[in-house]
Amino acid sequence: MATIKDVAQRAGLGVGTVSRVLNGSGYVSDEARQRVLDAVRDLNYVPNAQARALMTRRTMTLGVALPDLTNPYFPRLVRGIEDEAQRHGYTVILLETDWQPANERRAIDILRRQSVDGAILVDVTLSDLLTNILIAANTPVVLIGRGAERQDVPQITVNNYKGATEAMQWMFSKGHRRIGFLAGPEHAVSAKQRLRAYLDFMGWEAVLVDDWEKHPELPIAQADYSFERGREATEQLLQKYPDLTCIFGVNDMAALGALAYLAAQSISVPDTLAVIGFDDVLMASLVHPPLTTMHQPVYDMGVAGARLLIERIKNAECEGQRLVFDPVLVVRQSC
Repeated sequence: MATIKDVAQRAGLGVGTVSRVLNGSGYVSDEARQRVLDAVRDLNYVPNAQARALMTRRTMTLGVALPDLTNPYFPRLVRGIEDEAQRHGYTVILLETDWQPANERRAIDILRRQSVDGAILVDVTLSDLLTNILIAANTPVVLIGRGAERQDVPQITVNNYKGATEAMQWMFSKGHRRIGFLAGPEHAVSAKQRLRAYLDFMGWEAVLVDDWEKHPELPIAQADYSFERGREATEQLLQKYPDLTCIFGVNDMAALGALAYLAAQSISVPDTLAVIGFDDVLMASLVHPPLTTMHQPVYDMGVAGARLLIERIKNAECEGQRLVFDPVLVVRQSC
């Protein structure tokens, strides 16, 4: 089996130069880089991960903690992270937290034991605490979804308020005024931001997002980002507010649950009742009728998260960028 010394000898270069090429660190001329890559190919050289970790103090692994892989929003995000990580020679360790703070703490402990080079935390409820733990352990971190108070931490978010407002504007343009809302989990910042936009647009600015359940006169039901709860919440809404003409799901899974309930009740969509979602997961375009929704560039967010993390790993002094992605209305047949 070829060694890094064999590669250096074949390329006619020093071991240090070969190491910089293989690890993507430091300056190497284009000519020297190509000679190294040619030697790697000719010798079928495969770097020893343990030896490389000892030399570079890196494991070439990134940790990702996220809440729910059963929600199709998150696998698309992970694909973006993994594709960008692989382009830079990193592998990804993935941990699911099920929205539970105790699981989030456990995930961070696991990632630290695995000596990951950096971590991406997606929609974690304990963002400030976990960020501080990782930084104290000299582990670079990037946040996606839920932010932190620290200004030096790279963060990627979606303009949920703007997206939900545009969705409401579309519903109003279609003549809907009696609009129900399927609310998300109380610990999800994105759900609160979308609910806030709904309340403001409907003229209920005085209602706090954490207190909506104290206002039974409002056509809102809890759906918790899930298909089954979306179906149950739709039934609850229509039993209490049979005059609704449109339902706004806090995410696509809730909206798809609404469509399933309406189909089971033979309620025509959108003629009798319209439905709109938020996310634009793949299933949104496959159901009947196809779901009108707000598209989130989830894959691009994953790519950006991995890119920012790798930049932070290579240069701990780089600024903590904050990227905000705007959702885009996708008009289909449900509204």
